[in-house]
Amino acid sequence: MPAVSMSGTWRITVVGKESLYRQRLVFSGDVQKILELEVGTSASASGRRWRLRFEHHRGDGVWRPNVSVEAGAIVRCGNEFQRSIATKDVYWNGDRGHDDLKLLLTRPASAGDPEEEAAGVPFAVDVNLHGLPDMPVLPAMDGADATPERLRSYGRPGPAGTPLRRRSF
Repeated sequence: MPAVSMSGTWRITVVGKESLYRQRLVFSGDVQKILELEVGTSASASGRRWRLRFEHHRGDGVWRPNVSVEAGAIVRCGNEFQRSIATKDVYWNGDRGHDDLKLLLTRPASAGDPEEEAAGVPFAVDVNLHGLPDMPVLPAMDGADATPERLRSYGRPGPAGTPLRRRSF
């Protein structure tokens, strides 16, 4: 049974429906609800972990799982994150396209990266790096202000003896 796992707060909007059958979305996990879907239907879901399952109704009193779901990657588009999901309820001869139901899930980018909550990794870093100290500048190896330890490290023996030499293995 095809399902899509999600986390966080998302707005779900039906952007396309090419099926003759009724379609519904079944939420499980932290979100528990069922939505019957038509183009323009919109709803919100929020939870730590929840799943979306897609079903269709042929008019015989039974809701059946859609045979296939294609869930796109979560991408940043302007000031929001988006994810598109397309489903196929029944495979017919000559019709294998995932266009029976198309959803767009959106979430404000200010809410943070969806992966950030699970991994704890920041989404972006300020390239200007304000507030960091300037990099230290070392004196030239033969400058007047070079310390004896620094001079030794460049091959001149000092009072402590001969510098160590690196071996290549």
